[in-house]
Amino acid sequence: MMIRQQQKGPTPGDARREYGSRGRVGIVTPQSNPTVEPEISLLLPDGVSMLTTRCTSRGEPRQRLLDYFNELSDTLRSFDGMALDSLGFACTASSYLLAEGEEATARDRLEQQFGYPVVTAAGAIETALQHLGVERITLACPYPTWLLERAEAYWKRRGFDVAATLSAQPDMRDTRDIYHIRGSDLADRILNTLGGAAADALLITGTGMPGLRLICEWQSATGRPAINSNLCLAWACLRAAAIEPGTRAPEPGFPLLGGWHSQLHVL
Repeated sequence: MMIRQQQKGPTPGDARREYGSRGRVGIVTPQSNPTVEPEISLLLPDGVSMLTTRCTSRGEPRQRLLDYFNELSDTLRSFDGMALDSLGFACTASSYLLAEGEEATARDRLEQQFGYPVVTAAGAIETALQHLGVERITLACPYPTWLLERAEAYWKRRGFDVAATLSAQPDMRDTRDIYHIRGSDLADRILNTLGGAAADALLITGTGMPGLRLICEWQSATGRPAINSNLCLAWACLRAAAIEPGTRAPEPGFPLLGGWHSQLHVL
């Protein structure tokens, strides 16, 4: 599913905003996720505000992920009349459980209902991979085996070769345990397991696992690009709203958004 770049015309009063004079990006994040806001706030350029709301569910793990997506219309109403320039749904795993075409149909309906571009994390990843010219990926994730299998099948259906995969916790029972994983603790495992695979890029999927330091370590060790869900979502939300990257303009080694890696210490 490609993200459609929408041309954003001038909005009266933008320059008079106290905050977010260059744009407002809305983010929907799962209820217990502690990672989305820190990573995306670092990735967005100066002058662009991130406003968040949370999707909630009391279902078991698989149903909970579906509820997050299926109840998006109700969740977005929590923004009330706030003027957003784009909206990012920061839950990649939900997309892996949907039927073919269901995500695109729902996204179109939400855009018509709320009047701004809606970007899913999975859609953002696909657009980023296409933008980078990637055909073959390695896949790292925090998911249990049953969800990793759905993720691998999803990317194969989207036309990408998957050279190798790695799950941080294959026997995980509750997907909320993802939020206790430290990405930095996985760096050696990812390099040892996936570093030798012939692939164009590493995809770290899952918005709840910290991935920005992993991206830096992978690129430093292999010389090949790495992306994660939150990086792609921040980039795609800017693109969908036609907001220039400004202080996050691409640079060598960071072809989507640059300038953030030297500020990781603030997280």
